[in-house]
Amino acid sequence: MHDKAAIERALAPRARDYEVEAMLSLPGINLQLRTYNHEAPTHGGKTRADHVLSVSLSGRAHGATGRYIRERQKTSAFRFGNITFVPGGVPIIGWGPGGVQQTLSCRLDYGAFPDLALFEQGLSENQLLACGDIRAPQLKEMMHRLALELRAPGFARETMSDLLVRAAIVDVVRHVRQDSEKRRSHSGGLSPAQLTRLTDYIANALDRSPTIAELARICDVSPGHLMRSFRQARGETIHAHVQRVRIERAQTLLAARDRSIKDIAYQLGFASPTGFAVAFRRLCGQSPSAFRKTIHRH
Repeated sequence: MHDKAAIERALAPRARDYEVEAMLSLPGINLQLRTYNHEAPTHGGKTRADHVLSVSLSGRAHGATGRYIRERQKTSAFRFGNITFVPGGVPIIGWGPGGVQQTLSCRLDYGAFPDLALFEQGLSENQLLACGDIRAPQLKEMMHRLALELRAPGFARETMSDLLVRAAIVDVVRHVRQDSEKRRSHSGGLSPAQLTRLTDYIANALDRSPTIAELARICDVSPGHLMRSFRQARGETIHAHVQRVRIERAQTLLAARDRSIKDIAYQLGFASPTGFAVAFRRLCGQSPSAFRKTIHRH
């Protein structure tokens, strides 16, 4: 699904929503220990010229979800891991349940590190999705040690911090290479063109519920093959995908004031406003009316 206006709203400049506990600047590197305190669920985005390696020291909240923006199109949604990487110049939008978060933000100047060339020459969707949840135990240990250097500086702090950051860069690149290769090899038998055709069709048919047989014809495969392949390729069932895309479209519509919640429910193919409210709460953790109030309060 592509909604230019929604993307622009999400990426609009916002006031700083965190406190900096400690920081350290090195050539090409800016490190900050931050504390976020969001009393309400969040929804927003950003795009930066530099690369950003972000580590949740307190543990990422359940339900924190994001999308990168690639070639003016949103990637598939992903769950934020405790370690994420946002390449320079690549917009990202996300939403979550709020709460207190302690993070280590590691900003890396674009073009300053040859090992990051992979991220400066255009990434595939699989490579971007691999950036959203970097699972590398040794990297986690290094980032926690780096946070300790900021909190309690020791002998040769600058040298140690620089070495830890450069080692972290290597681990990030290794992870993205390996993870994106796995995603490609487990695509489940649907080509990128078939997946694009399918997801575009679903995005344009949110006022009803397309049948599996109908969607299978779009891809020229059997219904059974479609269901298995889609789940392998996207990590969710087609039904879950349709519901998620509907709710994301609902969030965009709720951000405007010109439509009632009842009208939005029927426009998106829900049988009743109650059914819409139940589905919205299940995926967003709050009712449509509460979400609308939150958006306009900020």
